[in-house]
Amino acid sequence: MNKHSNFDLVVRRAGRALGLNLGLALLMLPRVAAAEENRSGWSLNFTPVLIAPEGGHDLGGGVDPELKYTLDQGGPLLSAGVRVGGYYATDMFGVTAMPTLRLTVPVGPVEPYAAFGMGYGWIPEIEHADVATMSRIGVVFRFSESFAIGLEGTVQKIEGSEFKFPSFGSMISIDL
Repeated sequence: MNKHSNFDLVVRRAGRALGLNLGLALLMLPRVAAAEENRSGWSLNFTPVLIAPEGGHDLGGGVDPELKYTLDQGGPLLSAGVRVGGYYATDMFGVTAMPTLRLTVPVGPVEPYAAFGMGYGWIPEIEHADVATMSRIGVVFRFSESFAIGLEGTVQKIEGSEFKFPSFGSMISIDL
């Protein structure tokens, strides 16, 4: 089995495990997890990330700001947003832009979440453009009604290229 198919297999299995765990959490915590205040509204997230060296490639990094709207119906939070990212990964620079969906299960001030996005990816150096995907899991720690920080892990790729990588980063969220 080649390197790329192993990577894809790991991503698929991790996605299934995440979905199962998140589903169980939703069943077990439908009202206990509800935040005290209604959290519907706009927020801006900023995420600097580190991309570990892998397969002979150098250390990389990037940023991906996101503007999102969160809908609070008294339990899990559903968010839809738009994010743009710029990354140096696999020894090349890439840009992604995509709509995103996020499901958050608040437990007091701690908010674990899973997010997915699909959109446009571009690698200027090789003049390649194709579909870009992003899958992310993380946890946010809310310090006030309008400020939170978090940690997250992400898997991203631009189809038809070697621009495929996991990343780890911190996140700052400010409610607007």
